[in-house]
Amino acid sequence: MFDDRTLSAAPDEYQIYNEELVYEEDWSPELGEKLGLTQKEFRVKRRQYRWRRNQKGGSTLNQFRDEQKVENDDRAFMNSDDGGNHNDVNIPPTMGYYNLSCPFEWYKYSCAAMQDNTVDEQITAASFQYYQKHLVEIWRAFDSVLNDPQQQPKRIFMTGDSLLRQLFISLACNAFSLNVIEQSEIQWRKTWPCPEKLTTKCAFTGGEHSGFDAASIRFKNGMEIHFVPHRGFAYKDSSKGEPDVLERMKWQIDNLGIKVGFGKKTALPPSGPMTHLVYNVGAHFSIWDSRNILNSFVSDIAKPLMKIERRPKIIYVVTPTAHFNTGDGQYIRKKGRMDGERSKCVERVRYNPRAKLEKRIVKAGVNVDVLLEYDDLELGALHVQRGDCIHYCMPGAADLVAARLLESF
Repeated sequence: MFDDRTLSAAPDEYQIYNEELVYEEDWSPELGEKLGLTQKEFRVKRRQYRWRRNQKGGSTLNQFRDEQKVENDDRAFMNSDDGGNHNDVNIPPTMGYYNLSCPFEWYKYSCAAMQDNTVDEQITAASFQYYQKHLVEIWRAFDSVLNDPQQQPKRIFMTGDSLLRQLFISLACNAFSLNVIEQSEIQWRKTWPCPEKLTTKCAFTGGEHSGFDAASIRFKNGMEIHFVPHRGFAYKDSSKGEPDVLERMKWQIDNLGIKVGFGKKTALPPSGPMTHLVYNVGAHFSIWDSRNILNSFVSDIAKPLMKIERRPKIIYVVTPTAHFNTGDGQYIRKKGRMDGERSKCVERVRYNPRAKLEKRIVKAGVNVDVLLEYDDLELGALHVQRGDCIHYCMPGAADLVAARLLESF
């Protein structure tokens, strides 16, 4: 683990270097020794520096196009027994991401970056082994969609909370490793809260790898994906984001002749009308509130769209399973109920009450085109942990779902 004090602790001869000179240099073992940084740490620190220099963040792909996709130390782990080597000669050697090797990754989901004890290492290894186990399927999905010259350009709108944002990150990172992204714009925040219960010093409090609200990627085959939070950005100033994307879509359907658009808060301007709508209600609401929101989504947006011929394809992603140590795995919202034991993750639960509710309301072929599930009742060991038993370590379980989402486009 490292922080901004690392440079000041460097040998005297390097005190004469300012930050710009240091991070404009190429990596070498000699430079790493003088700075007290590994190759991986140097790469991430340089991203942070470049983001600060840019001030506004974004333009991620252009800032980091010259970087090796996965550094040597990460690749060594990925190909080891602990990493769960897939041994498939057809998969490109650059395929995959790990430990902030991808410029779109979030620190709070990279268990490899946060790990500081043997338990963390076991969680990281288990998550990565799952990723490697399914890497052939993941690669085939990306290869068939993003490297197909016959694919018609598609414009996808993803709206939901942090759970759907994890799927966007996975799509971006796996695509980045295959060098199929043409343009990107990531609205990294200047400040972002650190992961809860992090026992070591938080390495990212803003900028690259911390957190973003809206984000867009455009692929070389013309496909583009835009993510916007469905309930506003993480600012007190509500004008920075849409307070309610579903309300805006309902207004568009009621007033514009059953049409929906991207809105005005995407990171990149869309190149044309929406071809795909991907939605997930998320886990920030109670189950009963989620029921009401989903009923409104179906009656006010999905059903009217399903009746017309020229419309976006509608994909609903079922909320992943929570594995808190409670009766049904769910987080208990009552104050004081989530004590130390209840906040620990269990490996499996009997059922996912959110998924059960959502599948009663959302029906593939009836009010949406595709219903995409995680199938993750027994994947509790792959969560971020530290009181977070809903988000998965990345790479990991989210990547397989993201690959299947990509295929559904």
